[in-house]
Amino acid sequence: MTIAPTVTRPASPSPKLANVARPALLVLTSTFPKSIDDSTPPFVLQLSNHLLPYFDVTVLTPAERNAPHKETLQGVNVQRFHYLWPSSLERLADGAILENLSRSRWLYLQAPFVLLFELIAALRLARAKRPAVIHAHWFIPQGIVAVIVGRVLKIPVVITAHGADVYGLRGRIWHALRRALAARCEAVTVVSQDMATRLPGATSRRGEPPQVMPMGVDSQRFAAGPATLGNAGQAVLFVGRLAKKKGVEYLIRAFPDVLARHPDARLVLVGDGPCRAELAALSWQLGLADRVRFAGAQPPAELPRFYHSSRVFVGPSIVARSGDTESFGLVFAEAMAAGCPVVGTTVGGIPGLVVHSRTGLLVDPESPAALAAAINRVLDSPAEAERMAALARRWVRRKLNWRQVAQRYADKLKQAARNGQRVAAGANVGGSNSRDDA
Repeated sequence: MTIAPTVTRPASPSPKLANVARPALLVLTSTFPKSIDDSTPPFVLQLSNHLLPYFDVTVLTPAERNAPHKETLQGVNVQRFHYLWPSSLERLADGAILENLSRSRWLYLQAPFVLLFELIAALRLARAKRPAVIHAHWFIPQGIVAVIVGRVLKIPVVITAHGADVYGLRGRIWHALRRALAARCEAVTVVSQDMATRLPGATSRRGEPPQVMPMGVDSQRFAAGPATLGNAGQAVLFVGRLAKKKGVEYLIRAFPDVLARHPDARLVLVGDGPCRAELAALSWQLGLADRVRFAGAQPPAELPRFYHSSRVFVGPSIVARSGDTESFGLVFAEAMAAGCPVVGTTVGGIPGLVVHSRTGLLVDPESPAALAAAINRVLDSPAEAERMAALARRWVRRKLNWRQVAQRYADKLKQAARNGQRVAAGANVGGSNSRDDA
């Protein structure tokens, strides 16, 4: 093709790239929405969509219930592979893989099948598409598949780590596997500086350490607007999976102290997950049933109105027993883009987004008292909250808008493709594919 596809995106591509034939890009991921209205985090779809002016993008992802085998989603070609028959047994990749494994040990039996059938599907797709580069989201299992396919078909690979594949998989074997995968890639990227520090020795084929390249935010879509949920009052908002690492238990336990100072306050929890029943029971136990609203999972299009109608967004993340934690905190960036003041905890990549007393407030994890104090500070001081929110919103617009983020990824993937071509050319004439190859 010689023209860019018609897609909905915040800005037009760079003129020098607009009419250049797009190389093929194969994206491997295990987290991908079933549809535009699905509540599954859509960052891989959004990045793929914003890469369309630069690449002909095809995404390969595990099959999920009620999702078509093949479709075009926001201009992106999507193919889903089955890994068990009957398909009703496919549970491992329906949601977060590590979270599913922690709930049901028998799902470990499905892991080899996911790896095997993803490898078969990726080999077939790569032979058909002949991509210039493979972009694997998460070291495991996608990184393993990408490296094998790349070695077999001589295609360069870029791996992006998102969190669970670093925080949740600890021990010498996992560290050694990540280092081995990184050494066979043209580049490795991570979504936060904290993640980069947890990958010692994981350098690329070219000897480069992981580069910090976070996902983006559609700052225009989240731009502040009129409240549509009625009078915002003293609404305190959480958005995310109702899972252990999100620390929602501590937010609920903090709320009686918030109500003692702000009796009109109410807590809105947007999201679903394995801890919902437990958290609902805790709300009843603390006498908060009429003050805590479980809004359930919401499609991405609905999130801006929740942010706009809240006085403060709270992300009370903790480090789960498995070691998994908040790698980047994209919901913080969304809240900041919407002009909603934020309160977070000092875990994972959150301090890389939230600068205490400048773009939000930070407290120690697992501390209801500290959370209550920070929430009360925001509710007590509208002027200070507005100042922090305005600064945070400007920062997100400058650093995390999708146009800039996609440009950085496009440059990285194109460079990887060029490096791979040089290596292949060198091999064809008896050259070397050493780390020093430029």
